[in-house]
Amino acid sequence: MIATPDGNRAVETLGIGDTILTQDGRPVPVRWIGRQAVSVATAGARMQPVRLRAGCLGGGLPEQDLTVTADHGMVIDGLVVNASALVNGSTIDWLPASELPEQLTFYHVETEAHDVILANGAPTETFIDYRDRQSFDNYGEYLDIYGCERIIPEMPRPRISSRRQLPAAIRERLDQGIAAQRDDREARRA
Repeated sequence: MIATPDGNRAVETLGIGDTILTQDGRPVPVRWIGRQAVSVATAGARMQPVRLRAGCLGGGLPEQDLTVTADHGMVIDGLVVNASALVNGSTIDWLPASELPEQLTFYHVETEAHDVILANGAPTETFIDYRDRQSFDNYGEYLDIYGCERIIPEMPRPRISSRRQLPAAIRERLDQGIAAQRDDREARRA
């Protein structure tokens, strides 16, 4: 669910020209929604889904479970952190293949800049052209509208792409989420 001036909307319902909100509340238009259907059997590691459980990032975020690709950046404490670097084996984990359909579709929201928007309430990055748009199913649509690809300057924030680079304060906060989840399970059993 992506934050818009009219409330949250499912990413797959957004289109070019729709207005979404940045983390700081600025309305920005959607420039393009990249769609990519992926066969689970042949998807590479960068496309493997990571599930962030509701509340795992602290402060009740995300507001509900959020699934993103492994290299998708979540914005935490001013850093862009690839979802794969957040995996802790509990509250943030790889989505098991048994829970996935044979094919799934990923959606990438592109704005004019590399912005921070809210997905299920959690700050996350918009599309950055690390991945060639040609890999998207609707690349032809992009070319029909814009004529050629453009380079999107990355926002001036450090990117964390592996768990070992994750600052201790973030790692500790994620570990607290694991402890809270364990305490909830134990309280329900009692």
